[in-house]
Amino acid sequence: MAVSRAKVKGLVIASVGVFLGIAVALIVVLSNLQSRAFAREPLTVRLDNAGPYLILSTKSAANEYADGVALATKLHPKAVVKLFSPENLSAAKILLHEHQPHYVMIFIRPDELDVNFAWQWLKLTTEVDADPFVDVRTGFITGESPQAVNAFVQRIINVVEGRKKLSATFVDNLGHNSMAAKTAFFKDFGNFYIPILGERVSLYTISHGSQGFSKERLGSMDLSGVVHFGGHGYPDGIVDGLRAVDVRDLKLAPCVVFNGACYTGVTWRWFDFRSGKIKEKQIQSEDSFCLGMLTNNVVGYFAALHPDHGIPVYQEMEYMATSGASLGDIIKHTHDGVIIGAGGKLPDFETMSDSMARPRWTPADFMLRGTAARVLFGDPALVITDSFTDLPFEVTVKKKNETILGITALLKNTMLKSTYTDTYYSDMSKTKQFNDRALIVCDLPQGFETVRNVKVIKVEAAGNRLSHRLIGYGVEKERDKHRLHVQVDLPSSGYMESTFRQRGAVVNILVEQ
Repeated sequence: MAVSRAKVKGLVIASVGVFLGIAVALIVVLSNLQSRAFAREPLTVRLDNAGPYLILSTKSAANEYADGVALATKLHPKAVVKLFSPENLSAAKILLHEHQPHYVMIFIRPDELDVNFAWQWLKLTTEVDADPFVDVRTGFITGESPQAVNAFVQRIINVVEGRKKLSATFVDNLGHNSMAAKTAFFKDFGNFYIPILGERVSLYTISHGSQGFSKERLGSMDLSGVVHFGGHGYPDGIVDGLRAVDVRDLKLAPCVVFNGACYTGVTWRWFDFRSGKIKEKQIQSEDSFCLGMLTNNVVGYFAALHPDHGIPVYQEMEYMATSGASLGDIIKHTHDGVIIGAGGKLPDFETMSDSMARPRWTPADFMLRGTAARVLFGDPALVITDSFTDLPFEVTVKKKNETILGITALLKNTMLKSTYTDTYYSDMSKTKQFNDRALIVCDLPQGFETVRNVKVIKVEAAGNRLSHRLIGYGVEKERDKHRLHVQVDLPSSGYMESTFRQRGAVVNILVEQ
């Protein structure tokens, strides 16, 4: 992570690509993934019809973006449209309780959105009911001008109505490869970090030297329906990579972009962590990487408003592959993971301000809060693909008696990588990489509305008992279902390597009501 790499001893590294070393990845890519590059049918884009749907606008955004709001209401004719104040979210909280929305689209000006607002809004979306999890799936709509906002919403309408297609091609731009020559540029078939996408789309991986992403490379991600950016980031771009001044010139086809670099969701105000005191800064619209992306051919954009790190962005893409979830459900999955990673409750968020002392956060604190600062720009109801691979675990739930359940989770999908990686802790790693994890989610049987205790009985792989640590658990209530979330951490032997990662590995849990 750009802000605190020394302090967190390598844990807060902004990009998985930089974190591992690109050369190793490319060797694997070239060895076995040529077959991934053949053409596939375009992605199946639709809107999830779950409701209610709420469209909120700040007062200033409602005036400036009135045409964009009108386009959104045509896309969601049953949506309730309301105003709210970003300075006082008490009225918005009342609206959420009154309408109980499944999805919320928020029109907001660039200068009204920062990490403080994002954290406050996230907290608000967990307070619609009593459980600790996110109750409302949110997408933000903003832009550098009213015309840019209109164009953004219109692009979403075009892909939903089939006038534009999302190609079944994925480009993973890992960013700067410190082992490459300054002007080197590599684009190869396949992908080491997220091979599971190869079951649905053609895979490409880009890496380059510090001066390798030149003007001549702006077409290197063209025709891609899904794009990932890695690397160390700031609001004006990716270090030794693509900059905000170039973003508008990228030759993108309609696409959804997952950005794992720090600060690349910043639209105006941001907080610099590079010294002992926090420095509040503002970025001009023409220098904002995020606003530049939103002027291009993007229909959905995931990025962080604060120092981030690179594993959650890959978890988002793997979750999309296994669930076929909407973009709103994908960002909810990320934030629910923060809650479980923090022991079953949302972390407390300090309000960032100029000249305040840098918070005394642990590495896990940094990463939990950075991941909580990830947001979605776009329509949260947009679905860009059905599920196309197995879930991570095959989970069975059996009643032992009226107050105790036995849960067995069998590892099923060995092609997943980041899904089995803890994004916050490394205490069980032999090599001080991140721990492995089993993130288990299952519906509880009728009559089990509450859980008093969760106990991990056994974790076993290939006949070997594995040490383990329960990180957190919680029960989510959604409509008539009660869903249990449990995270168990396990020893890793390297980066995304462990004894646990084999088909048939088992986690046995007892749940007491």
